[in-house]
Amino acid sequence: MSLQSFQAVNPVDGLAFGAQYPEQGHAEVMSAVARAASTRDSFAALSLSERANLLVAIATEVENLRSQLVTIAHLETGLPEARINGEISRTIVQLQLFATMVRTGVHLGATIDLADPDYKPVARPDMRKMNLPIGVVAVFGASNFPFAYSVIGGDSASALAAGCPIVVKAHPSHPGTSLLTFQAVQSALQGQGLSPDIFTMVQGRSPEITHWIALAEEVAAIGFTGSALVGKLLVDLSHSRSVPIPVFAEMGSLNPIFISAAALQERAREMGESLFDSATLGSGQFCTKPGLIFLGGASEEFIAALHSKMNTVGTQPLLNKGISERYNSTISELSKHPGVETIVGKVPDQGFIVQPTIFILDYQLYKANPEFSHEHFGPTTVVIKCKESDFAEIIANSEGQLTATLHLAQGEIRPELVTSLSGIAGRLILNGAPTGVSVSAAQNHGGPWPSSSTHTTSVGTDAIYRFLRPVTFQGFPDELLPPALASNNPEKIERLVNGVRGLN
Repeated sequence: MSLQSFQAVNPVDGLAFGAQYPEQGHAEVMSAVARAASTRDSFAALSLSERANLLVAIATEVENLRSQLVTIAHLETGLPEARINGEISRTIVQLQLFATMVRTGVHLGATIDLADPDYKPVARPDMRKMNLPIGVVAVFGASNFPFAYSVIGGDSASALAAGCPIVVKAHPSHPGTSLLTFQAVQSALQGQGLSPDIFTMVQGRSPEITHWIALAEEVAAIGFTGSALVGKLLVDLSHSRSVPIPVFAEMGSLNPIFISAAALQERAREMGESLFDSATLGSGQFCTKPGLIFLGGASEEFIAALHSKMNTVGTQPLLNKGISERYNSTISELSKHPGVETIVGKVPDQGFIVQPTIFILDYQLYKANPEFSHEHFGPTTVVIKCKESDFAEIIANSEGQLTATLHLAQGEIRPELVTSLSGIAGRLILNGAPTGVSVSAAQNHGGPWPSSSTHTTSVGTDAIYRFLRPVTFQGFPDELLPPALASNNPEKIERLVNGVRGLN
């Protein structure tokens, strides 16, 4: 039994409120993992339509609780209700998108090579391959996205779509939101006549819970969105196991912006205003926030736009005490550097509300002080005045990023920059801002280390492939094959048979 409990904290005033949530101990955590594992085979055996129906049912249950979810999430995160509503809609669309994909069976990659005694160089046996669920997936909820990357966010939705049972570690910054969302999932499982143990959840603030789950023998893969510190910890824990498992960690990014001299001459103020909005959106708590802006030409008008926007900035708190303390400490230290210009917003001193701060420095000072090239979670960004000729060196020395953005003037073509940026980032943006991650088939939300632990995406339909593994069945009769590989193709999915794709 749990002996301790905790409350949610309202970031606006920094005060605890509401229900007491039990801090779950080792036995309870291990029970949640074991219960999820007990459903592994039965859940994997569901038909495509049954699994798709579950995803749609979860989306419906979440929609039914929308008003309650908005109320509690607003109190627990300090995020505006409009933002929360948008995130709930995104979560619902994501579930529906995976349901549509699952019905087609395309994710199974069903491939059949019929027996051929004349195949060269040697006779070929009957071989049939498809993707199967990887097993129990542990999902760790993110602090900054109470829905999109939390209990039934992208990791959970894609794992369920793949046929994997889930154990979720809810983020302690929004325990009430997490519990209500979990109840929506449980209601959907019950409505579909499925075991509630397909989806289990644990709550608590103790770091030990992360270790217990990551090291549990029944867990076959981990989905995580959050800090590099925890992401790297999970990778290390996975490697320490007797049987290592994959960790699909999205760990944040600086999302550099490169602006050409011609683009600055053409629309400096417009870019300054839009990138300021992007950097401070959600109080700068987006993994796609532009953390570095490199100005390759005249900077006066761009910086003037930043000053103007700072005078109009609204107040929004950071999500919890730890985040706000780290932000304030970091901003204070960076502000002490001689030669660095700062633009600081005026905000009330209450709760976890912090001062938006823009740092402006030249390229030589930036190179001499690597702390400016670290990710700073909160409403801040670093603007570097340089020359376009410095771009190649900057890109060559950059770590892996989720995104990289290039601003060019009308008619300006710079293929060498596009090629260089594609080597360091998972998504490239032209003449835009990196915040805003569309949930679609063409989306890629991932990038080279350390932005992600693998080359996969955590957003979009391709996210499902993280939790699938290919298996070949050689010489099996239909009676022993999964339906997707049986000769009569009972689920009528598209397959590749002897190199020919179709409903065969």
